[in-house]
Amino acid sequence: MTYIKALMECAQKLPITIRTNSRVVDIIREAPLEGRVIGVGYVTPDKRNHFIKAKRAVIAASGGYSANAKLCGLFDPRLEHLGTSNLPSATGEILNDMIDLGAQTVGMDYVQCVINKPKDQSTYVPLSIFVDYFIFVNWDGERFIKEDAARDVLCNAFLAEPKEEAFSVMDSKGFDVHCKVGRVEDLLKKSIKTGIVLEANSIEELAKKMGVPVSKLCQSVEAYNRSVDDKADALGRDPKMLVHKIETGPFYAARFAMARHHTMGGVLINEDAQVIDRKGNVIPGLLAAGEVTGGIHGNNRIGGNGIADIFTFGRFAGLTATK
Repeated sequence: MTYIKALMECAQKLPITIRTNSRVVDIIREAPLEGRVIGVGYVTPDKRNHFIKAKRAVIAASGGYSANAKLCGLFDPRLEHLGTSNLPSATGEILNDMIDLGAQTVGMDYVQCVINKPKDQSTYVPLSIFVDYFIFVNWDGERFIKEDAARDVLCNAFLAEPKEEAFSVMDSKGFDVHCKVGRVEDLLKKSIKTGIVLEANSIEELAKKMGVPVSKLCQSVEAYNRSVDDKADALGRDPKMLVHKIETGPFYAARFAMARHHTMGGVLINEDAQVIDRKGNVIPGLLAAGEVTGGIHGNNRIGGNGIADIFTFGRFAGLTATK
């Protein structure tokens, strides 16, 4: 949001009109699949239709489609029933408009998921951030994935579990470290009272509260603690992430599932942010930048690279439009 505030201050010093509560319903081209993109049609809250003629180009910067369950499900049926951690506006209508104009797409089945709250839980609790302090266990009380795996690997592992869920398990040291993130300490302590975060004085007691086999959870914690000593993990966790044992009570657990987060697929663009059609040609007057484009991040976006993407190709799109 800080980026938006800074850019807004710049925009307000220039002859730029920002129209909010205005839904784009059409990107208009001179002819079906031919000619130049000449403008956009949009609707205001009073249901009036408007048209903006593009003096030089239309730039699509409308984000991804991870909030569009049906569209994500077309490319990966496992994901349709999941929730999303993205904005509710990430529904892909502008992407579909560009497809209607003839735009080529790439990587539409590359939908990145992240750890989030289960659907039956009202609140997300940030107890899966510092990987060196916790382990993931399933409903059998067993570790099933190295916790420092890439997001797509974690997602596949979670979705392969019968309930598509896992618990993060940590001790008091891990809990205290997570409490220091932002302003979440009150949230976490409140979540203990509501039962979203489970607290116990022993691993055995914690297992009973979780509803997992006591012996299995004890074995999982003991095996993990040995791997910290040996700096070798049977599931392949990086030795740099084998630092903190789970041994100092009280102990904590929280339940997590996967949610659709970032879509790496979208329209194909060239190095000047021009949208390419299905014949490999530039669509005149149509540019795109950010999550609405595909082919930038491959099949797994690395954290932070979304910011690099939007500013790099947003800048290129602006420069191209001025030409």
